[in-house]
Amino acid sequence: MNFVVKQCKKCKEIMGACRPESLIHTANNCNGELEELNISGDELSIIEDISTDKDFIQAMIDLKENDIIEYNIKISQFKTQLQQQKSSKAQTDNTPRCPHCKSTNIKPISTINRGASIAMWGMFSKKINKSFECKNCGYTW
Repeated sequence: MNFVVKQCKKCKEIMGACRPESLIHTANNCNGELEELNISGDELSIIEDISTDKDFIQAMIDLKENDIIEYNIKISQFKTQLQQQKSSKAQTDNTPRCPHCKSTNIKPISTINRGASIAMWGMFSKKINKSFECKNCGYTW
């Protein structure tokens, strides 16, 4: 994903240029001259994953120009933060959810509970062939 990052001198929009030979920013009839920035596409991607605020992105670009050590510390922190978010998301994605209300507040239906329901209601029991019950909405599946 390493591509050339350019900025329009006129409107200050930052973009990854697929074609390094492009010299003019033509979006929105800006026609501003593009200049190549001293930031890689990978770095821009990390920064944009943290925030898409234009002022924040510009501050990070300026930080790289003015204090490379502090910039590298920040990028390292951002990478760690993004890895932790991905790891946390992967863990929560595997958590079973109620198909009705999407709650994770669920419990397995015990064999005794299922058996009691079947004994009481017979084939009209709502717990036949069900494994879980939602504690929020009461849905069983």
